[in-house]
Amino acid sequence: MAGFDGVFSPPLPVLRERGNLRYLAVTSLDAPAKVTPVLSAAKKLGALGIDVLLGNYKTTPADAVTLAVRIRDVARALALPFAIETHRGTFTETPETTLKLCEGYRRMTGEMLPLCLDHSHFAIVRHLAPPFWDRLREPPSLLRAAMQLHLRPFNGHHCQIPVLTSAGRRTPEYHAWLDYAKLLLAHMRAQSSPDPVLVVPEIGHAAPEYRLSCFPDTWRDVIALKSDLRRLWSSQVTPLNVRRAIHPPAVVSGETPMRGGATAA
Repeated sequence: MAGFDGVFSPPLPVLRERGNLRYLAVTSLDAPAKVTPVLSAAKKLGALGIDVLLGNYKTTPADAVTLAVRIRDVARALALPFAIETHRGTFTETPETTLKLCEGYRRMTGEMLPLCLDHSHFAIVRHLAPPFWDRLREPPSLLRAAMQLHLRPFNGHHCQIPVLTSAGRRTPEYHAWLDYAKLLLAHMRAQSSPDPVLVVPEIGHAAPEYRLSCFPDTWRDVIALKSDLRRLWSSQVTPLNVRRAIHPPAVVSGETPMRGGATAA
């Protein structure tokens, strides 16, 4: 399917007809009672993992941790890897609330909470200006926890920006984002673990309405985005200036990052 490895979707019966495409599930959960039915449905459809949008902006830290631990328990029983996504309108809409969740989860389980990092939401909450990597590489503990990445081109005021102009050229705003993506992927590639990181080249259209009516063809955008991300990941040489950019000058204490390997979903 246009060179993609898989499909990213809520658990839907139509996914039984996906052929050889791998399946990464996604869902929103705001109560422990909802966890088992959704994760079981994803497992029955052969999902290789599930991405969870956790709670909402009114969810308390205690409730968020309880829900995350329930997701962990059900996911482990089903042998279904999970990750909690950083996303506006959920408990993880800022780095600070995400850190609270991770800290509470570690106290309850003794484990690192698996995350799906979508930096577009952090960027617009902070109204970031390029270069984005300088801010989004912090805090390092969130990068260490990343098991999934959602790479939707963004800037500090728009959660999605066009990749291509109507003439088919990369937009200036996309080039600024691509500098961030290059450093993020170089950082992930430099980690030592063979554990895979699932990468979703994400371009929204009508549901949810990330696309504005003035945007060019979003399908053409996602094809170009996929090609650019593959090229960046496949680069065998990390130039010296990139190596310096991806590693902060100060030594960060704590557990060793354990990431590596990627596939586009």
